[in-house]
Amino acid sequence: MRKRVSTGGVTVQAIAGNHAIFFGLDLDEAVRADFLGFSIHRIDHSAAQPEQYWLSGFKTFRSVVPQPDPKAFYSTRDHPLQTFYWADYTAKPGHDYTYRFVPRYGTAKNLQDRDGVEAIVDISTSDPTKGTHGVYFNRGVAASQAYANKFGLRPDQLPPAKRAEAFKWLSRGLIEALLAFIGRASSSGDALRAAVYEFTEPEVLAAFKKAHEDGADVQVIYHASAGDEGDRNRQAINDFGLPSSILIERTNAKIAHNKFIVFATKDADGALSPVSVWTGSTNLSEGGIYGHSNVGHEVRDPVVAGEFLELWQQLEPNPEADTIRDWTSSNSPFDETELDKNGIHTLFSPRHGLAPLNWYAERFGSGSGSIHVTEPFGMGAIFEEALTGYAGTGLHYVLLDKRDNNQDAWSGGHQVFVSVGSLGGPSTLTRWAKEHLTNFNPRVPYLHTKVLMIDPLGSSPCVITGSANFSPASTNANDENMLVIRGDTEVADVYFTEFARIFNHFYARYWASELAKRPPNGDADKSSFLDETDAWVKPYFRPGFPKSLQRELFSSRVEGNT
Repeated sequence: MRKRVSTGGVTVQAIAGNHAIFFGLDLDEAVRADFLGFSIHRIDHSAAQPEQYWLSGFKTFRSVVPQPDPKAFYSTRDHPLQTFYWADYTAKPGHDYTYRFVPRYGTAKNLQDRDGVEAIVDISTSDPTKGTHGVYFNRGVAASQAYANKFGLRPDQLPPAKRAEAFKWLSRGLIEALLAFIGRASSSGDALRAAVYEFTEPEVLAAFKKAHEDGADVQVIYHASAGDEGDRNRQAINDFGLPSSILIERTNAKIAHNKFIVFATKDADGALSPVSVWTGSTNLSEGGIYGHSNVGHEVRDPVVAGEFLELWQQLEPNPEADTIRDWTSSNSPFDETELDKNGIHTLFSPRHGLAPLNWYAERFGSGSGSIHVTEPFGMGAIFEEALTGYAGTGLHYVLLDKRDNNQDAWSGGHQVFVSVGSLGGPSTLTRWAKEHLTNFNPRVPYLHTKVLMIDPLGSSPCVITGSANFSPASTNANDENMLVIRGDTEVADVYFTEFARIFNHFYARYWASELAKRPPNGDADKSSFLDETDAWVKPYFRPGFPKSLQRELFSSRVEGNT
């Protein structure tokens, strides 16, 4: 849901997903003098008893709170937010909210409002259990102040009850939705057809086993090639005692990297009628669900589910790579004209040539509003070329698990924003509690989503998501599946708000770590506190500068408002 309100010299552009609401803000020139930030009040109308309070933040005015507690939050009524784009990541799915944005003036010790200078916006979050699309992002930020304050230690260092609580927090509804999807198969009239890469999470194995024991027709194709993942899968299957009758080894793929489950009904003659499909980037493992950032995406559409079922049926006999490549190239054809139409499109791999990858890169280099990509294993050359050759007005947001080897070459412009997986704590952010990773994901500890969004805030957004990295191998060598969703602003809003959450989470940590490498320059602790003058406002209104470009994008260039 999108909604823009302008009153009293204040503009608020709200974009609501499931668990997050992003706000683009603006302030008329007439009411900018002596402006010290926004106080934000929220009412949750969907609670049993409507809840209302001023929201809080980390930063304080140094003259008011010179030694803030890393575990404390401070009301924006007394310590306002000094930014023109901000998000509430404590929202709940399917809730109705009212936000009041009040500019604060004067001095840090004597903040004041101005009569009539404020804006109020009503906005509702979407419910992933309803409609065609159910999108579930895990927390993906074990290395966070919230986790450090709630749990302190890594999950494996916590006592059982606290560990279970930490896992629930890290899952953020992902494991619950996945288990519910599998759990729908509960009788002889139901069927599950899965193709998975990592297949080791005990709760997931138990869910498939229960569906089988309840009489459902369950068949799981899993990556079984000799090596780390195949060995771990076989060990988990053996330890858990899954019956061999429901398992199919995939050994003839370079990497059997699919992550999808089709739910279907089954008639008396054994014919399957596809109902829905679960896909996304999430491996069915502890690290996939509770560790690095991932998404599970349920599509409640029989046609789309049927396309995945056809793919599964081709994988069932464990074909050689050339055989499945021939089939996907013919039966999951790349058709640029079709992909530019509104709707849900599927693209499967391996296939002949790199047409989909070239198309992704072309779109990456042609957006006009904003372009967002997650690249867990670094930017590929084709995306780098598209970015360095870009001459449009859009802003590029690149989210990486680790610093890219060629990052300095493609990230220098004011229209490119880069965020890299990083830890925070006293060594880089002096007022913060020390953060820890789960250690579940040795290869890519922070980021695992494979998402590309082209103009997600426009009237015809394009969201590309699934199992495939944006690489040649994922296009013409590995078993993969992708969704291309065109023209669905609700889906785009969920992906945009979650991308923004992860991007901004790591952005502060990454740049703090980069700055920590440089020689000290003045007051190293200054950035930990709010500015006690209105000087912080100027970069947001300096034409052509990054903060100004983002203010304009998020406050005035969002389309499709209700």
